[in-house]
Amino acid sequence: MTRELLHQINAGVAPWTALSLLLLGRNPHLSRVRIIGSLLLAFVLLCLPIGGWHLFAWVRVLEPNPSVVLTTLLGIALWERITRRNLFRPVDWNTAWIFGTASALLLYPMGLGLTSLDSYSWGWWPRIPILVALAAAILILRGNRYGILLLLPFAGFLIGLQESTNFWDAVIDPFYAIFSILALIAATASQRTKSVALTSREGIVVGRRTERQ
Repeated sequence: MTRELLHQINAGVAPWTALSLLLLGRNPHLSRVRIIGSLLLAFVLLCLPIGGWHLFAWVRVLEPNPSVVLTTLLGIALWERITRRNLFRPVDWNTAWIFGTASALLLYPMGLGLTSLDSYSWGWWPRIPILVALAAAILILRGNRYGILLLLPFAGFLIGLQESTNFWDAVIDPFYAIFSILALIAATASQRTKSVALTSREGIVVGRRTERQ
């Protein structure tokens, strides 16, 4: 397998997996025909020519280096969707969103002109790999499965899975960053809603007890 073909396959897996998840929908009862049909349809749609290029190529223009982390997370989500077996627990998914948000806040402000600190250059030096390895070790020791996933960028980086030689690109990309921030905001809002509801219920219970006394 040539290096260029490897890069093309790597760039195509993430959009195919994401589109397959969208086509499968949220129906909890998926037939084998629905699963196979969705996977094939996603591939066919991405091969359709649009403006002289197939959709795979257009997606690659937007993001030529989908991160190893994003691709793996999409693969886990698709596996869980098809088999109805959880590889990740809620705490593991939350950790993925926290890590993605933290990485985005560290990496992208320079690109937006918010700081002169060139954190992207750290990806060409041992600093980022060491930090990611340390985070992976801590998470694994704490029993968090996302820590195991964080080891995969090292494997992808060593075999030249991506065009980029910057370790940052194996760990995070704009799509993973945006989704992590949105998912973390949604999780925080949901948690606050539950806390408010719980507090209201406790207040009602206390009020009723007071009235009875």
